[in-house]
Amino acid sequence: MEQRKLIQHGRSSLTIALPAKWIKQYGLLKGESVYVSEEGQQLIVSTDQSTKIGKISVDISHLDRTSALLYIQSLYRFGYNEIEVNFRKPKTVHYRKGEEVRISTLMHYTMNRLIGFEIVEQSPKRILIKQVAKEAGEDFTVILRRVFLLMKETSASLLEGIRINDHNLISSVEEKHDNITKFVTYCLRLLNVHGYPDVKKTCFYYHIIASLDKIVDILKYNARDAIKYDKNFHKDSVKILFLIHDSLVKYYELFYKFNYKKVDELSENRDKTKNLLQKKAKNVPVEELLYLTSHKQILEILLDLTDSRMGLEY
Repeated sequence: MEQRKLIQHGRSSLTIALPAKWIKQYGLLKGESVYVSEEGQQLIVSTDQSTKIGKISVDISHLDRTSALLYIQSLYRFGYNEIEVNFRKPKTVHYRKGEEVRISTLMHYTMNRLIGFEIVEQSPKRILIKQVAKEAGEDFTVILRRVFLLMKETSASLLEGIRINDHNLISSVEEKHDNITKFVTYCLRLLNVHGYPDVKKTCFYYHIIASLDKIVDILKYNARDAIKYDKNFHKDSVKILFLIHDSLVKYYELFYKFNYKKVDELSENRDKTKNLLQKKAKNVPVEELLYLTSHKQILEILLDLTDSRMGLEY
């Protein structure tokens, strides 16, 4: 924490100089207004300007397809508004599919995940990605609720697809995952660029959204495994999957209408599901048991998320 001296300004006013780094980061100019709020012993100075992070140049020649995608996505989340992507070869390896993919094709696919960004320049060894539509901090609340609703819908589709062994319904999970990832990434960018109005809650929201991203990834990977399994799941397995889905629904309700009774219900549902899995383990095929164990990770993430949600109450 940096100390600054108070300077006498007139007969009754005292002033302090704002840090030059902070002023530059938000592009503030002489005569512009900032917000001042009191919170106990703290005096908080804030602005509605977004962070000015600017541009970055990166080389992805050494990265595989998935790592390159995640790298560009992370730079977007961080807040860069211009990303120059350099590469020595036109293709990179896609390990899951065991083939090479064109980097230009990968970058165009990545744009589907980056709201407000487009490819503005492209050459054989360079692609320039740039922000073409400015994000709005007020979008955060609306987009976050959309993430929750889409996640519930995706979980329900996977559950129903498994229950009736419908490959089309199960396959839809992957498309829905990509759509949710787009909104998750946008929310994280908004938090990095604009922050949350109550600064102390920014880290809680960031953790919650990143954890929702993990849950959606689990749904995607388990959808792939369900298609490979290609058999009707045991009725006990379906029951356990339903209880896990029900926990997702309960967390959504807890998030938007918090009370400690709902916290208790979520905890009870978690233990009930884990006990049922342990009790029925001998009844289900080994492949399904492995699947259920993977899906059970969602319960542990929800426990962590409940902790973060309680933190938002203070």
